[in-house]
Amino acid sequence: MDMKIVGFTCLILVQLCTAAEVIVSNYRLDPQTDPGFFNPGTLRVTRKSRKLLVISGWWEILQNAGEDVRSINLVLHKNVLTGRYEKVWSQNVTACELLNKNRSVLPKIRKVSNFPPAGTCPFPKGRYTIDNYKFELPEAFPLPPGDYIIVERMIKDGHFLLGLEWQITVHY
Repeated sequence: MDMKIVGFTCLILVQLCTAAEVIVSNYRLDPQTDPGFFNPGTLRVTRKSRKLLVISGWWEILQNAGEDVRSINLVLHKNVLTGRYEKVWSQNVTACELLNKNRSVLPKIRKVSNFPPAGTCPFPKGRYTIDNYKFELPEAFPLPPGDYIIVERMIKDGHFLLGLEWQITVHY
């Protein structure tokens, strides 16, 4: 599940990174992340050129993650007048829905990783590796220019399992 969260958060980030220029300025693992659930390992998103991102590294999910784990994803946009971040998109699904409904990026990641096959639920605990998944950024981007925070949270029975945040800036 943690791998799913990290992997899917990366996927969300990659899916959002379709502008003429997207700069990933910060990545943060929430300090309240349960160390009994997730080990971030060496997973990295690297910009190789203006239009190419590469995801590689390993991470560990230390517990199975299934229908009982909720994945909460948010995109927050910085209001230039107030300086505060405001929610512009949110999603609240099970871990299994998050990992099995994606039809664009995950099938490609599965080709260069040891992710379990599509349809697997619960997502099994284990060490997962992505070996240089290359994502070419499209010209069009679904977000207007500005500063954003992309948030991924995993929760089970009210217990916080995992939190990831990426700060990005969209330029045209």
